[in-house]
Amino acid sequence: MKDNNLIRLVLCGCVAGVVWHLLSVAFLSIVAPDLTASLERAAPHQALGGLFFYVIDLAMGTWAVWLYSAIAPRYGKGAPAITGIAWWILKTLQSAKFAGLGFIALSPVLLPLGVATLLAAVLASFVGAGLYRKASESSLQNLPAT
Repeated sequence: MKDNNLIRLVLCGCVAGVVWHLLSVAFLSIVAPDLTASLERAAPHQALGGLFFYVIDLAMGTWAVWLYSAIAPRYGKGAPAITGIAWWILKTLQSAKFAGLGFIALSPVLLPLGVATLLAAVLASFVGAGLYRKASESSLQNLPAT
């Protein structure tokens, strides 16, 4: 049973990570298309590429679904939103280090980008949490009666 829960958590988390990845790439290209290029120019080392970021996004989605599964019993229907906001806060604080290190300047474009990524994190959390909840409910229905 625990193995099934871990598999369910990882698969639903990967879906949340894919949703986050697609939305954040779309929002980044719309709101701040030059941001990534300027970061790559300022970087002291060669960029690792899109696959690296994709794998990180899958891991973040898995973390978000794990967080949802941990807080859902206490927060109920609000848990996906709380999860998305927590995800966004951690991601934003991590990304803020680039400004602190001087790779990017604090500019007005970061505000709409922050709002867009907040939407992406919350939407991705709702998708992952919804799938996880549905998969959990269907597995409970398949348990033998005692």
